[in-house]
Amino acid sequence: MDEQKIREIAEVAFKRHFGNVEIVRINVKPRLGLDDDPVVDIKIIYKGKYEQLNPAGLLCVNDDVHSGLDAHPEQYPGWPLLHFISKSDIGRRDPAKI
Repeated sequence: MDEQKIREIAEVAFKRHFGNVEIVRINVKPRLGLDDDPVVDIKIIYKGKYEQLNPAGLLCVNDDVHSGLDAHPEQYPGWPLLHFISKSDIGRRDPAKI
């Protein structure tokens, strides 16, 4: 599965649960984990405060992303590791380089 498709799955999942929170960028980086198993770091950078994201919604986003990737077993990119980062936490740094 290509990075754009992974990005789309993450965006749909995030908007489903946090539609009022603006997404600044979603970075996707496939890599190998500690046991050389494939994993995918998915960093969702959003505009707002962390308090806007409730724990139940975060778990649902995580579940939705897992389900979205599992729906394509022949293209499974690896275990998704989601990171939720507020734009205010990165300051002036370029969101593309986070």
